[in-house]
Amino acid sequence: MIFTAPDIPGARVNDIDAINAVITHPAIYGEPGRIVDVEDRLVVSLPGIVVGFRAVRCRVHECHQAVVPEMRGKEAIAAMRRIRDWWWETQPSDLMIAAIPDNKKAARFTMHALGFVRWGEISTRCPDGIERHHVTYKMERPR
Repeated sequence: MIFTAPDIPGARVNDIDAINAVITHPAIYGEPGRIVDVEDRLVVSLPGIVVGFRAVRCRVHECHQAVVPEMRGKEAIAAMRRIRDWWWETQPSDLMIAAIPDNKKAARFTMHALGFVRWGEISTRCPDGIERHHVTYKMERPR
C-alpha cells in the first residue's frame, strides 16, 4: 500500500488520536476499542469518520469503516466515496472485501451506498468476543 493521505480537507493517515476519537465512541466500540498502533494497516481519518485498509494478499485488501452517529448520512457517504475513489486512483489493488456483522444493519446499507456488492456469508468472532453471522461484500477495481 502507498501510505499517503488523500487530497481531502482534514484527511489524516494512521493518526492514532484521530482514529481513537472515532472508534472509542460509545456507539462504535467504546473504550475497549482503543488502539495504540495501526500495525500493517492504512487508516484514513476525517472528523468522525475512519476508513481502514489491510492487505489480505497481493492486490486484495480488506476495508473497514466507522462513522460516529452524529456524522452519519449523506455527507459521510460522500466523504467515504471520495476516499474510495482516492483508493482506486492511487493504490495497487484489484479487489476490496469486507465482512459486516448481522447486528450492523446501517453498515450494510453503507456498503451498498459505496458500491460494494453482496458476496457471501461467514461466521466469525467480533471485537467484543461474540461470534456472529456476517455478510461479506466485495468491490472490484473499476475498469
